[in-house]
Amino acid sequence: MGGLVAGSGNRSEVMNSGPHSIPQPDKALPVRPTQPFQVVELPGPGAGLAAAYAGWLLAKLGARVRVLDVVDASQPTCSDSPLRLARRGLLEGKHIVSIPRGSAQVQDLLDATDVLICDEPNSLAVFSPTVDELASRFPQLMIGMVTHFGLQAQGQGFSPTALDAQALSATAWSLGEASREPLSLPVGVAEHQAGAMLAAACLLAQCQRERTGRGSVIDIALVEVLASHVAGNCRVYIHHGLKWHRNGRRPYGSCGAYPYAILPCKDGDICISGRTRAEWERLVQAMGHPAWANEPRYQDLRAMGTRYPEEGDALLAPWLMQHSRDELEALALKHNLILSPLRKLDEVLATPQFHHRQFIGSRVIDGVPRQWPSLPFRVTARRFEAEPDRSRELLSQSPAPSSPGKAAGDRSTGPLSGLRVLDFGWVWSAPWVGTMLGEMGAEVIKVEHGARPDNVRLAGKVFRDGRMVEGPSREMSPMFHQINHGKLGITLNLKEPRAVALAKALAGRSDLVIENMSPGSMERSGLGFEVLRGVNPKLVMLSMSAAGQFGPAATLRAYAPTMSAFAGLEPLVGYRGGAPIGALNFALCDPNASLHGLLAALAALSHARATGEGTYIDLSQVEALVSVLRPQLLAAQRQGSQPSLSGNTHPEMAPHGIYPALGKDRWLSIAVENESGWRALIGLARGAGFAADPRFTDITSRLQHSAALDEALAEWTGQHERDGMVAQLRAQGIAASPVQSVEEMWSDALLQQRRASAPVHIPFLGSERVFRAPWRFSGIEATIDRPGPRLGEHNALVFGGILGLSEPEIAEFAAAGVIG
Repeated sequence: MGGLVAGSGNRSEVMNSGPHSIPQPDKALPVRPTQPFQVVELPGPGAGLAAAYAGWLLAKLGARVRVLDVVDASQPTCSDSPLRLARRGLLEGKHIVSIPRGSAQVQDLLDATDVLICDEPNSLAVFSPTVDELASRFPQLMIGMVTHFGLQAQGQGFSPTALDAQALSATAWSLGEASREPLSLPVGVAEHQAGAMLAAACLLAQCQRERTGRGSVIDIALVEVLASHVAGNCRVYIHHGLKWHRNGRRPYGSCGAYPYAILPCKDGDICISGRTRAEWERLVQAMGHPAWANEPRYQDLRAMGTRYPEEGDALLAPWLMQHSRDELEALALKHNLILSPLRKLDEVLATPQFHHRQFIGSRVIDGVPRQWPSLPFRVTARRFEAEPDRSRELLSQSPAPSSPGKAAGDRSTGPLSGLRVLDFGWVWSAPWVGTMLGEMGAEVIKVEHGARPDNVRLAGKVFRDGRMVEGPSREMSPMFHQINHGKLGITLNLKEPRAVALAKALAGRSDLVIENMSPGSMERSGLGFEVLRGVNPKLVMLSMSAAGQFGPAATLRAYAPTMSAFAGLEPLVGYRGGAPIGALNFALCDPNASLHGLLAALAALSHARATGEGTYIDLSQVEALVSVLRPQLLAAQRQGSQPSLSGNTHPEMAPHGIYPALGKDRWLSIAVENESGWRALIGLARGAGFAADPRFTDITSRLQHSAALDEALAEWTGQHERDGMVAQLRAQGIAASPVQSVEEMWSDALLQQRRASAPVHIPFLGSERVFRAPWRFSGIEATIDRPGPRLGEHNALVFGGILGLSEPEIAEFAAAGVIG
């Protein structure tokens, strides 16, 4: 691993899982060599998709995953639920074992296990009455759990659901029409987020165990995973004079610049986005340079987006209505437009790019062949299209224990201490990978061009409490600091050969290179993997392009919303029976790609530590998003058609929705998982019309008449104050939560208890809270000791401290525009 240079701060915090912290032996225990990585997955009653997806990801990466006593959580009347089918599909590559409760085989099983994962702590009872007792008996075991609210929130008298997590995290606040109830993400999408986070966390805990011989309790809370997504999304709005609020098929204020919306065309809908003047000019060129485009009113893209976007829509409409979705997609490729049709799931499954990359394959589920996504990345020894995929090798061999050295002045104690990351990422997806690694002790060096810095710096003037803050906005951007806190920052003009040589020298002293530029950009700059591996054979390189490095759609230009339209997510978000609303405010594609990229990087680094071999990771952000739509993909294949929009409904629960409360824009979520919950609800709602309605007597009837049930329930909840209603429902054991605005989420008691955010001092702006990576470990420190770097802030530290350049040499490089 690369050595560290001294950082600029010294505050670190220990992130413990509340009462679930592991008793630590006086001395580190010897780490048992294990080949391959050994995983036991506990589905258990009430299990969702998170642990199943985490186990599937680890199995696809070469781990040996054993599923203990598989219990399908679906109720008998929901036997054809797409969630149940997805859980069955995620058994792919796993071994099913059965051990009687109390059997001596339990000891043998856990002695041979690296990590035990589940998404219902009660299912651990097959091994031990408590997490602490289990951790004490097996001090080398890593215990990974996903819950909706975190381990500290267990035992509060009700069982929250994914809908509760979306309500508390402000996810739902951002989706839907301003005048209607908030919307949730498609069923199962949020759970996949937590599953990817759990899989990555297992490998992070393994890094710590290599150093200490001790296991960890891994605590993943779905609400915190979603809140960290929100923390990145909302800042480009609330810190730049806009609201972060649901706004139909267009983000509030067009996210600051026109165009950014879902608009109709000749035969359906398209998603179009543009952030820059160059992107707008390419769109104008594709339209044939209409005369109106020369008017001054349509030169100010921010004014068009925030003050009169409907005018722009009306001007685009004739051109859009002349073209089909396929024609517009072809024009987008020809003119490098940020545009994609809202694609149906059968179109997604038939995508030539996916089949070219062997991302879509066949999987027999319940005796029926289904099309099924594979891993959204390929791992190869070289960056050539014909190279064999080595993903399954990454966890097939565990690294030996190590005690990496530290550079003088290094204060990091995290499990990734000694790891160096060279971060060429921009905007969100790739930079967030580096930041999460940095919180765990890695030294992350962000590379920018002084004249063309990261676009997130350029979001515009910064506002606080409704007033513009004076100062250089490119240094103050809160979104930049959220996504890049803790990094060192350097500037290099990669058009200069000497700058390329400096970057190569840094790669030679690094462990991981991250980038999310267009395919071939690094190669054209002289920094492709083939060049860098010649300098550093152990180097891992993570490339996160829109559609992958090779194939017919490799040149796809995209931002998060157009990628999610291409992946099929946008047409799945909308009100029951209505037109697609989409999830443009939420921009899920970026953080979702970050989670999958983080997992791939940690797995490849594990392989490098075990074998000394570097690898190239070719990740497709579109494929990563398709990967979390498994229930919807299976539903589309079973039905033979696109699933109809279903609002906030759930295939296994009724009621399950977001309902009004007294006051303007006040909402709460309610989800009833079983008959005892239904009886508790009608007991609380005595006198309400739905309580005695024969249509709602059992789950089958409630699912059949869910629209009528939602209408009746909304009439009842609308008579009550939100927080009081939530408290009453929870007291009866019913899952219910307030739908919080982003401002409420910022001060939420649960997230504060979990220390989901930490303060940093941003130059010229002052104190601001940044959200941490959404994982918690016992016995592992996470460090947030500084904001993101000022442009070129650490040039002297990096070029002098790592590469050994003298002050005169650095000054000469700066004067010549090499460093700058």
